[in-house]
Amino acid sequence: MISTKNCQHSRRTLVDQVEFISAPGRSEPGVYRPGGPIALITNLCLFDYDKHSGRFSLRSVHPGHTLEEVRDQTVFDFDCPAQVPTTPVPDAHRLALLRGPVAEQIADTYPAFAKQVFGERPTPLTAT
Repeated sequence: MISTKNCQHSRRTLVDQVEFISAPGRSEPGVYRPGGPIALITNLCLFDYDKHSGRFSLRSVHPGHTLEEVRDQTVFDFDCPAQVPTTPVPDAHRLALLRGPVAEQIADTYPAFAKQVFGERPTPLTAT
């Protein structure tokens, strides 16, 4: 699942409770719902999501940010390892994948999000 609504990490967006849920992260026992969230990526960090517990666990903090900043800007409770790694900077190969095939696949389903993140969608080459 890709959330295209907001990746700004703030006390206003990462709250403990919401009034309306349009796509639940998990379902009641006995309800089959494929897919669901696996991670939450913000401008500060990367969280993993445990579907069984319904909790987020901090995986890494992005370069230039701190655990204290993440805690201060997050209203909900989350699990945290004793040593929090820094999110690795993507290498050239990973960036090429993100900007190429991944961007194309995302643009098919989420064109506005893809345009916001990757810019204008390139025109596919056609055989002449």
